[in-house]
Amino acid sequence: MKEEGSRIEKITELLPEGWREKARETGAITRSRKIKTPEELLRLNLLYQTSGGSFGKTSAMLKFTEENSLNKNAVYERILKSKEWLRWMCENTCRETGYLAPRPEWLEGKTVCLIDGTNESKRGSKQADFRLHYCMELFTVKMREMLLTEAVEGEKLSRFHNIGKNDVILADRMFGTLQGISHLIEKECEYVLRLKSGAFNLYDKTQEKVELSSYFDYLAENESGDGLFWYKKDNQYHQIRICAVRKTEEAVQTGITQIKKSNSKEKRGKVTQKQREYNHFIIVATNLFNQSATRIMELYRMRWQIELVFKRFKSIFNYDEMPSKLKDSAETWFYGKLLVAALCESLVNKGRFSPNPE
Repeated sequence: MKEEGSRIEKITELLPEGWREKARETGAITRSRKIKTPEELLRLNLLYQTSGGSFGKTSAMLKFTEENSLNKNAVYERILKSKEWLRWMCENTCRETGYLAPRPEWLEGKTVCLIDGTNESKRGSKQADFRLHYCMELFTVKMREMLLTEAVEGEKLSRFHNIGKNDVILADRMFGTLQGISHLIEKECEYVLRLKSGAFNLYDKTQEKVELSSYFDYLAENESGDGLFWYKKDNQYHQIRICAVRKTEEAVQTGITQIKKSNSKEKRGKVTQKQREYNHFIIVATNLFNQSATRIMELYRMRWQIELVFKRFKSIFNYDEMPSKLKDSAETWFYGKLLVAALCESLVNKGRFSPNPE
């Protein structure tokens, strides 16, 4: 028990200031003879995360390791009441460690949402078995929508419906399609979507086809630029803004390596000339017309900060352990996993995995 208490103390050192008070403020801690302190509730949540998302296993482990008896239903209730507390700790842990940037003033009154998908395999499987699709508020890590599908289900923006006016949607190149853009326009969203080579045709004001890599060839390393173009859908031309930044030479070489891996995985053959040309830039489509190209590209780069946490997140994320597809239960489980991932990143960055000199 003393050793267990010491471990919890080391974990709590990484938590944001006020985490104990927040447990009571959010209603995670209530009158109980079994779970009396935020430390005990944190320990219960960590047991739940390491027991495969099973309330029954958590109950058994709690009794075995701490001589504390909470039945399966009681564990479920305590975990579920922790949802907002866990989300608050996720947000503030990520913020304090630099994974979440502060909201820029020019985005006042808008909510920036990150849409993405990630694959995972069942234990022992050599292929992707599941795909998690999620829409998460970038500056608060609040989950808007979360969907679990088979891996064969593609990534598309039309899956997401809990979005609308005053939302700015950020998404990677898999979502940069005409169908996705049409869905966001229908939902009255603003967007910044990365484009891959050949995503769709773009035209100038004379309706001549434009090659973006040639258009932005004037940019120097790390310089941003933009242009107004048109795309064709349903036999009509629609205006769209394209922003780009030229990569450094080091980033270009890294990109080539990634393209080769992707082409090999998808059996697409060698790197094409068009892929090489586009690889010199990060190119996004947007309907934010009143902000500079530099600001647009800075906003897009913000998504990579939380992606650092998700790299750790994926290494501990077992989709087959998702306890339920019910919204509250699934989100509580998600925030618990994300908190563990953020703490792992914090530990790695602080070198806390080194042997204890004592």
